[in-house]
Amino acid sequence: MATSRSAKGKWTAGALLYSGRRDPTWAIPSRLAQRLLKIWDSAERWTGDQPAPPPLGFRGCFLRDSENRQWHAFGGVITLRAGEAMESRRDSEGEFEKLLLTSAPDGMLPHGFL
Repeated sequence: MATSRSAKGKWTAGALLYSGRRDPTWAIPSRLAQRLLKIWDSAERWTGDQPAPPPLGFRGCFLRDSENRQWHAFGGVITLRAGEAMESRRDSEGEFEKLLLTSAPDGMLPHGFL
């Protein structure tokens, strides 16, 4: 699934943390989205099972663009959903996840989370 389109437009990031209350989301600049897309583009394809997040606590993070494509990162795997299409890639070092989470404004994520 190609992602070579420009990283211009509106980009939203978020962390899936809570059950029963709204998860934090924040806007990110296009230049950061471009860095995240480069990580995605360079990652090797993942064909294994998706890591199962716990029912409570951290369940990953996401990047969403203005075209409603969404990248979800958790447990060393990034999954892109675009309409009905889905593709996963390996992020064994957690580079995508870490970069996305550290982009959160101060106070957005719980103290000590990162």
